[in-house]
Amino acid sequence: MSAQLSRRRFLQLSSATALGATALSACGSGSGASGNQLTYWGAFASKDIETYFQQNFVDTYNKNAAAKALKVQMAVKQIDTLDRLTQTAVASGRGPDIIATSGPAQTLNYVGNGNLLALDAYVDELGWSSDLLPWALDAGRVDGKLYSLPSGYETMAVFYNPATLKEHGWKAPTTRAEFEALCTDAKSKGLVPVGAGNAEWKQATEWHVTWVWNTFAGPEALYEALTGKRRFTDAVFVDAIAALKGWFDKGWFGGSTDKYFTNKFATVYGQLASGKTAMIVNGSWTFSEIGPFFGKAAGNDATWDWAPLPSMNSGVPAGVQPLSIGTAYSLNKDCKHPAQAAAALDYFVSDPRRQLAWLAATGVAPAPARTTEADFPKNIDPRVKRHYVRLGEATDIGYTTWTFWPPKSETYLYEQMEKVLTGSLSPKDYCAGLDRLFQQELKAGKRPPVPSPKGA
Repeated sequence: MSAQLSRRRFLQLSSATALGATALSACGSGSGASGNQLTYWGAFASKDIETYFQQNFVDTYNKNAAAKALKVQMAVKQIDTLDRLTQTAVASGRGPDIIATSGPAQTLNYVGNGNLLALDAYVDELGWSSDLLPWALDAGRVDGKLYSLPSGYETMAVFYNPATLKEHGWKAPTTRAEFEALCTDAKSKGLVPVGAGNAEWKQATEWHVTWVWNTFAGPEALYEALTGKRRFTDAVFVDAIAALKGWFDKGWFGGSTDKYFTNKFATVYGQLASGKTAMIVNGSWTFSEIGPFFGKAAGNDATWDWAPLPSMNSGVPAGVQPLSIGTAYSLNKDCKHPAQAAAALDYFVSDPRRQLAWLAATGVAPAPARTTEADFPKNIDPRVKRHYVRLGEATDIGYTTWTFWPPKSETYLYEQMEKVLTGSLSPKDYCAGLDRLFQQELKAGKRPPVPSPKGA
């Protein structure tokens, strides 16, 4: 996932997870200069999501006793300009109190520039260690200090139309052999085996690098590479990229490599609903995007479901869940009211029932609050509930590139992978280039904390 907001994954941005790619501002001569309010900058995929957040997060916070000193006033910004506005404001000393990024890796850019305050003073005071999943909270630590707070968490899975699989006698794959057999059969019947495209968001390519490395190389190998005990030039990483390149060459992803670069997300979801695509491999953000293409909302009787990721190599179990922090939030070093801003963040991310109600109503990924069965609302889609119950209990964890890779390495991953797909860069050279860059960033302390693959 990712870099600063201009480089974050499109669907995460449009999901507006928790704070919704937003910022609070009460600094310098910015919009909160009067000192009597916290101004919140929000970007949302739809008016419905914006309205829900306004009513159930901002308005309810403002009625809360904790907000008596400083209330939140939300200003809605455009998704494609929010990052530029935030960066410009921070650089000029007038930036938002709370800086929004698309994950811990990109928070490091602000840490490196000396833009952030450490949040350690609020961990015990506001109970974040007990309220949030430990791996997610720890992902925001740099050199032992907490600089970012997670506000949305996700994983990846296989999404499919049950009627399509039944019609062709397929099942959601659990092994590489089953995956390749399904893709071969689907292609022979004129279907797109795996719906995919990056026309609207180039970073979508790293989603495929992520799930293939986690299911082919496996979490243990990735953990060793991320902690400097193994190199990305090892055969297991090169072979995984070569396999992905081979699947693209066969036209399994998006219909062809050329179509992959022109396919839009609406095309991918629409073809899944119409039975023209066998499956897609996507993230939890799918829950906030897929609804309009299925059932009554789309004028059809199609349904969807999801299954865990298959195993693409012997020794790697099926069902690995690559962990993802969809968005993260930090305090500007120039913030005049850090305690009040931290209290607002706490209200927005730490209550499990508020997070799961948000998930049930919008499909937007919740903050990684510790949850129990009783916290889930009765109206939540059982498919979504099953997904997050499993993720909350994860012991088969893996690693998303936008959460655990350093920022420059993460950018390299998706930019240079396009050259692999078009044949101008070999898998071996791609991995060698990544390894050189990663070793530099690892030595410089630019890699986010990495939890053990044994469990969250």
